[in-house]
Amino acid sequence: MEFFLGAFEQDWERRRAALLHDLEVGRNVDADWLLRRMRGSAALENGGAGKARRVGTRTDSSHNARLGRSADRTMHLRFTALARGSQPAVVKLASYGGGRRTAAMGRYVSREGAIAVENERGQSILGKSAVAVEIAQWEHLFANRAASRDVAVFQATMDMEAIGADRFNDAQVRAILRAGLGERRFVYAVDQASAGKAVVHGVAMLRQRDGSRLSGDAKAASIVEKRIVESEVASGFPMSFRFHGYGNGAEFGTARVRDLARRFQGGVKDERGLSILSHQQAGDHVQKEWRRDLHSRKSRDVMHLVISARRGTDATAFENAVRDFLGTQFAGYRYIFALHDPGRDPRETGQGGKRPHIHAHAIVTMRSEAGERIVTSPQVFRDWRSRMAASARDQGLDMELTDRRESASAPAYTRKQVRPVGYAGRTEHVGTSQAAQARYDAKRSNLARLANSDKTRVYATRAAQVWRDLADADRSAVADFAARQLERLAEVSRQYKKDFENRPISADKGNYKSILRAVVELVEGEEMPMRNMSRAEFEIYEKRVEAVLADFESSVRPEDRQDLSEIAAAAREVVNIRREYLQLVEQQAGSRNSGRYDREEGRDAGGNTEAEGPMLRQERALVPGHLSDTHTSQHGAPTRSGKEGVEGTKKVQRSDSEQGHLERSRPSTRESEHNQHDERDR
Repeated sequence: MEFFLGAFEQDWERRRAALLHDLEVGRNVDADWLLRRMRGSAALENGGAGKARRVGTRTDSSHNARLGRSADRTMHLRFTALARGSQPAVVKLASYGGGRRTAAMGRYVSREGAIAVENERGQSILGKSAVAVEIAQWEHLFANRAASRDVAVFQATMDMEAIGADRFNDAQVRAILRAGLGERRFVYAVDQASAGKAVVHGVAMLRQRDGSRLSGDAKAASIVEKRIVESEVASGFPMSFRFHGYGNGAEFGTARVRDLARRFQGGVKDERGLSILSHQQAGDHVQKEWRRDLHSRKSRDVMHLVISARRGTDATAFENAVRDFLGTQFAGYRYIFALHDPGRDPRETGQGGKRPHIHAHAIVTMRSEAGERIVTSPQVFRDWRSRMAASARDQGLDMELTDRRESASAPAYTRKQVRPVGYAGRTEHVGTSQAAQARYDAKRSNLARLANSDKTRVYATRAAQVWRDLADADRSAVADFAARQLERLAEVSRQYKKDFENRPISADKGNYKSILRAVVELVEGEEMPMRNMSRAEFEIYEKRVEAVLADFESSVRPEDRQDLSEIAAAAREVVNIRREYLQLVEQQAGSRNSGRYDREEGRDAGGNTEAEGPMLRQERALVPGHLSDTHTSQHGAPTRSGKEGVEGTKKVQRSDSEQGHLERSRPSTRESEHNQHDERDR
C-alpha cells in the first residue's frame, strides 16, 4: 500500500498513518514515541499488531480481568461490602470545555499554580506558567469549533405616527416582530420615551423550529428588517431593526431576559402576549420554554472529571488509586490531574476551597494521539466507577460500585440546574427553576426515588431480592443495613401504587381523539409495567379501566358511540389478557422449586421470559392503526399505520385473520412461548 504523508494536514495524522503502515508491513516502530504517547498500558498485542482501544466502548477480556470489573462482583458481594462500611465510588463528569477554556480549567485544578499537577507521563508540574505550557502542547488535539449562536438581543424602532396611534398596541408590535422573526420565540418590551417613536427592546432565539438559524449579526438584521417592511402588517411603515449582541446556551438567554425584566418591570411579554413579571419568571421562561428548542452546541475538546472519596480517606492511597484509574482508563489520551486535600488546599473555604472531603480533579482531552474520541453514556460512567473502585481496592481502600436503582436514590442534579450560593462546609445551591429546586432538594434530602420504566423496576426487583437475602442473614450489622434499603424500595413501590391509583385521567368532553388517547394511555399500561403488577395492583388497574370507560361512554358524542364501544371491547380484552398473565405468574411462583425458573432474572431454563404469549396478545389485541401510530404486521414486523392511525380514521376494524392470529397466540406450550419471544425480537 502506498500513501503520501503530504495528504495529511495534522502532525498526529501523519504519525498515525506512518505507524499503521509500519505495523502492516511488519516494520519495527518507534518504541520510545509509542510508549510516550500510549503510556505503556495501551501496548499493542502480538508485538504491535492491533489498534488502540477506544475509551468508553469495549475492552479486551484480559483487561477486564485485571481491573476486576463489576461483572465479576455480584450484587451480593457489593451489597455485603457496602453494608460493612465500604464507600461508593464517585466519578463525576463536571463539564466539557473547548480548547480556549482549557487554560482556565488548568488554573482552577492547579489552584493558580499553587498545587502540583501530574500529567499522563507521571511528570509533576508546578506553577501557573508550567501548567499553561503543558496544556499548550494539546493544541493539535483540539477542534476549536465555534460555539453556536443561540440567543440574540435586538432593538426595533417604529414610527407610531405612520402606523397610527390608535392602531399601535402590543398586538400590533407582536405581529410586526413575527413578520420578521418568523416562528422563533422572543420576548420584548416597548419604550415610548421618544416623541412619535417607539423603541422595542427584546431577546430572541436565533433557531427556528424547522431548524433554520439566524446569525445574529448585521446581515441577519437586514434580512429581518426586509421581511418586516415587505410584510402586509407593516407595509410602507418606516422602521429599523438591528441585533446588538448574541450568545450561546440557556445561561446567556436567561441573563438577557432577566436583565430585560429588571429594566421594564411588568412590561415584558413573550410572542404569545404572556407577561413576564419577575426575575424568577424570566429564568423559568427560558428554562422551560426555550431550552428544548435551542439545540445549543459547544466545542468539546476536553472534559473535567471529579473523583471523590469520603472524609478521612488515606490521601496517598487515594492519589495512587486515581493515578492508576486515569492511566488505565485513558491510555493514549493527554490529561493532568491534581489532588485537593482539605489540609493542603491553599484556597480558603469562602472561595470554594478546603472542601470537607478529599477529591481529585482531572482534565482529559476528548481525542487521543491516535485520533480516537471518548464516548460517554450512562453505561460508560458506570464502567468508570467500577474501574475506580477496583483501583481503590488494589490500594487497600474499601470502595464499591453503586447504582441509584439499588437503593432508590434520587437522581443527581446537573450544573446547569443549580447555582452556588454558599461555600461554608458543603456547597449550598439554589435551583434555576422550580423543577430544578425540587430535584436539588430531593437529592440533598436523600428522598427515595425510582424511575417508572419497566427496565428500572426489573433491576430494582433483582436488587430487592438480594437485599432481602442479606436481611435474612444472621449478621446483625449487615442485616440492619439491608433492611433499611429494603424499606426504601418498598416506600417507592407504595408511592408508585398510590400515584397510579389517584392519577387523574382527563379528556375533552365530546372529543373523540382525546378520549381515544386517554384510553390508550391507560390500557397500554406504561405506568404499570405488566411484569411487576401484583394482584392488588391488577385489581386497581381493572377498576380504573372500567371507571374510565364508563365515564367516556357517558360523555361521547352519539355519532361516535359505536366506535367507542368497539374500543371498549378491545380494552377489556387486554384486561383479560393481563388477568391470564397474572394467573400464569402466580402459578409459576408456586412451582419455582422445580428448578425451571431463574429467581433473579425471571427467565426459564432456556433463557426465555415466562408468559411471553399473553404479552404478545396484549399488543395485538389493541387494533392496529387506532391505538398507536405503529402497529405489528402478521409477520411480526413493525410498520407505520399512516392514514389508518388515530388522526386519519375513526373506525376500529379487526379482520378474521387477525382474530385467528390472536386465538393462535394464546399460551399453550413452552415451544409456542419461545417462538413468540423470537418473533418479538425480530
